[in-house]
Amino acid sequence: MHIIWAVIGAGICILLATAKGGHPPGLVFVPIAAVIWLAGHVLLWVSRKLAIRGKYLADTRSREGEKWPLIIISLVIIFGVVFIFGLFWIIWQVSFERDWLRELPIPLAFWIPSSLCFFGILLRQYWSRILIGSGFIVVGVILLYEMIASLMRGYRNSNTEWMMVIVLFILLVLFGAYILRSSKIKTFLSKN
Repeated sequence: MHIIWAVIGAGICILLATAKGGHPPGLVFVPIAAVIWLAGHVLLWVSRKLAIRGKYLADTRSREGEKWPLIIISLVIIFGVVFIFGLFWIIWQVSFERDWLRELPIPLAFWIPSSLCFFGILLRQYWSRILIGSGFIVVGVILLYEMIASLMRGYRNSNTEWMMVIVLFILLVLFGAYILRSSKIKTFLSKN
């Protein structure tokens, strides 16, 4: 993961440094990309340390060479990306927005549960399964609610938009239910 992150970061920095035109020039954004690159490496290192700690906190049933299920690895990657970009979003809000106190609750309401999910999975906490599964279901319900609310406000949504929202709603609810009911996830996470 460190190598993949380094290649992506180096590629973005090269693209920004060699970009021609634009205002401000792309070279101005290279330090920001470098900071994000460094923060990603720190996050990967912290994630590894927390995963090792989570292995020791797990029940005695866990084996030394236990493989992480693919679904758990996918969730760690998803919530790790959400954690890092949410953190930078909050820092951006506080640093550059004039009315940041009024704008901050929305990013925090999204970032705090996502961060709890990320660290809960790494530490193999049983409650993280419940938070993640119910979170996917809640996001699906919010998505469907927003479409219905836009209909009530008089906005006409196309059939394609409705189809996409219904499919996304069904997928999010089914994925959340799978996380809540999966025996593989239940046995991987500990009941401390």
